[in-house]
Amino acid sequence: MTPEEQTTVEYLLPESGRWISPGLGLRAMLGPQTIFVDAGAPWVSISSAVVGGGLGPKRYFVNRQVEPGYHTAHPADEAASFLADTFPEYHASDSGQWLALMTAARVSDACWVRLSKQGCQALVIVSAGVSNACAAGITPDCLLDTVTPNPGTINIMAFLSHALSPGALVNAVQTATEAKTQTLRELGIKCPDTGAYASGTTTDALVIAGAAQTPAAPYAGPGTLAGYLLARGVRQGLSQALRRYLTRAAEESDRT
Repeated sequence: MTPEEQTTVEYLLPESGRWISPGLGLRAMLGPQTIFVDAGAPWVSISSAVVGGGLGPKRYFVNRQVEPGYHTAHPADEAASFLADTFPEYHASDSGQWLALMTAARVSDACWVRLSKQGCQALVIVSAGVSNACAAGITPDCLLDTVTPNPGTINIMAFLSHALSPGALVNAVQTATEAKTQTLRELGIKCPDTGAYASGTTTDALVIAGAAQTPAAPYAGPGTLAGYLLARGVRQGLSQALRRYLTRAAEESDRT
């Protein structure tokens, strides 16, 4: 059997406002403006999130949808206020255990993928749009963009059933990014300014977290089991999320 045939891949369809148990001991809910994941205990994570970004233990993970015209001089402060106003759990916990991404893409169009192979599991949640697709190193204004999200943001939330060492977490970021870029190329997504194949968008964000109280894997490259599930989840999730985004964009274009 091929690795693909040995891997179980399931697409989850959460109902808005209802808790689900997506595996790995997680609880999750799709809300009108948010994807909320409670790990039950702090998981070691790495992220570029506007709130809680960096390397460290996090329990609560949020992907928040904002309006396309969203703009603030202090997005981290505004996002923290949103968390406090929206989630009762925020007041009963250490705010340092929270992590929040932002996007103007519809969180209801996000794809939730659960994968398992040889006792290892992964949950990958991807929200996506490509209106500001960027070819890193080619698109001239990539580095001049702000942290303010827009409908083009690709946000990836990945949860693994095994903890990762600090080096493996960095390795996992590399693996997820390679999978994202390869998928965009296969789908023919290009930078609108240069025509070059897109490597992502100017405002992408990522979080990767490994389960607490499990042995830490030293590596998470695409040749490892954890890395393979992560990359496969990113590919499957991004493909589905982008198809939903592109279908919706075409429908909205037809109405105008």
